[in-house]
Amino acid sequence: MVLTNRQIYIISYLLNHSGGVDAERLAAQSNISLRTLQNEIKDINDSLEDGACIVNVGKHGYVAKDFSSKARALILELAEDRQTMIMPEKRVNDILAALIFEKAYISMEALAGKLFLSKGTVFRTIESSKVLKKIITISKTKGLRIDLPEFEKRQYLTKVFDIDSVNLYAPEVGAKYRGLDKLLKGYFTKLFVAHKYHVSGEALRNFRRYVILSLIRNDLGYELEEITHGLRISSLMEEILDGIRKVTGTSFSESEKQDLQAKLNELPTFLMDVSSEKMGWILEWEPKYLLFLDNIKETFGIVPKLKEEDKNRLLLHIWKLYQRTDVGHHISNYNKREINRAYPLATHIVVSCFEKSFGFRIPETEVTLVALYIAMGLKEKAEGIQCAIVTSKNPSLVWPMKQWLMDRFPGTIEDVSIIEHYRWMDGTDSSTSLLDMERMLILTASPTMALSCPESILVKPLELDSEFDNIDRKIRKILEKRRTDTLASSIEKYVTTFTVPAEKIKSCKGIPELLKTLGEKSGDDNLVNDERYEFVLDTDVLLIPHIHAENASGNYQNSIRVYNLEALLTYRGSNVHSLVISDYYSGSKGIGETTSYDSGTNTCQQEIRQFYSCIKELLLPGRIDGLT
Repeated sequence: MVLTNRQIYIISYLLNHSGGVDAERLAAQSNISLRTLQNEIKDINDSLEDGACIVNVGKHGYVAKDFSSKARALILELAEDRQTMIMPEKRVNDILAALIFEKAYISMEALAGKLFLSKGTVFRTIESSKVLKKIITISKTKGLRIDLPEFEKRQYLTKVFDIDSVNLYAPEVGAKYRGLDKLLKGYFTKLFVAHKYHVSGEALRNFRRYVILSLIRNDLGYELEEITHGLRISSLMEEILDGIRKVTGTSFSESEKQDLQAKLNELPTFLMDVSSEKMGWILEWEPKYLLFLDNIKETFGIVPKLKEEDKNRLLLHIWKLYQRTDVGHHISNYNKREINRAYPLATHIVVSCFEKSFGFRIPETEVTLVALYIAMGLKEKAEGIQCAIVTSKNPSLVWPMKQWLMDRFPGTIEDVSIIEHYRWMDGTDSSTSLLDMERMLILTASPTMALSCPESILVKPLELDSEFDNIDRKIRKILEKRRTDTLASSIEKYVTTFTVPAEKIKSCKGIPELLKTLGEKSGDDNLVNDERYEFVLDTDVLLIPHIHAENASGNYQNSIRVYNLEALLTYRGSNVHSLVISDYYSGSKGIGETTSYDSGTNTCQQEIRQFYSCIKELLLPGRIDGLT
């Protein structure tokens, strides 16, 4: 049974709520979307043993069923011992939000009581959280307090506010929030649609949350500092303010209008009905985009190829990102670690090349949002499957089979060969290699052929629809075999594994010191450092990627070192049980002033794709545990 930290948390949460938990609440507690929750529960059920499972029982939501006492004890022990990535994050958010609603100092005991946590848990959470240690003021006599401007408090609160948790430490706030949210939900949606301001549902919810929390903070007497962004109040914002005034009787100050307009401007938008002003900005920043591609080519030896429409979407996103950073805003991203794991090359590209290309620092929570655009440009067409139709039938019956395959599996089947039965049997057009047959889709209408070649699928030429599932399963089996063979080859080529004894780990104060004792470099840009990007993943793995320029001798070897830790180490609030350290030498030379992105070193591009595909596979849940 192999489970990620998040999955352990979901199971433990359900085990502690035997009456069931509805999907929205469980997703919110886990800081994931409903779709991600559904995928996680499917993966959990695939991993569970002895009949244990998680089921949806309608109005009661999800329930953990048929867990033996042994399995229950094991899950709860893992949840407690490993302290999953979600549990500390949830505690950090609750502590932060509770303190933001406190006007004066509050003792550790009183805060712990409000949150129904132990004093020790609150203390350990603060000590292990970089954010809390940075912004909390601790007085031995007075207690805890957050001394930040109201502007910054509202930014933090929007990211960490939890409607369920707030009922514990500020029930009157929770009640008011629910009421305002119910009033403004439909109103905001209609306004955004009417003004053709195309944003995602998540962005709209986050903006509505910011507005509602601003209303509540005003009502509680928290005054916003004077803000003069110099922004024009849009017609959409005027209608929003007018509607709020009519519904609640509240009017915003000029500073608050500027703050809300800045929040509205920064919302990530789809590229629809782009104004001439925005398109002008896109054209103005085109040289920076080309510089970005230059830097990627020079550093990584590969270049993303985005379609014009996708490129404009990316530049519009960066324009919004620039606005956010200019006024001190940034959006939350609860999928950051998942994206890091799924797209390590794209994320590493953004970390290494964005700032020196566009001239401003990208907030850590938003690196992966830009990386998703880059991942689109790096995607290449997968090599198709070869197919052979071995037949003794009349050719007029066989040609429709070829067309059927190309129509049903476009982009998957690369080529279809039609081979006469007798030529295949005498070896004229067949391979004697079983391995080659395993990598090939072989269809036949001949029972004799099907018996002689177990890898083939027996079909009726005019009834292929009835065999679609069999053919689809065979294709997936072939693709999985290809992926497994490629991974095995890459692991043999790149990967070296080490086990780090518990004694060595316990003798070090943290991961930076451990890396030095392991002989790993400490001066590289992306090595562990509080000011660097966090490559902690949702599978208890810390990825430390390096890209180096090749020297004149060119003797460097691309490598991936995997360190399995016999004792857990906490880094940035997460427990780490494995380190993946990669060294890639791109061998790229400067590409000069004139750049053509239609050509390039194919060998170099294939090498880096293979290298990072190997890293991506290693980062899958449980994959490292299977290495020897």
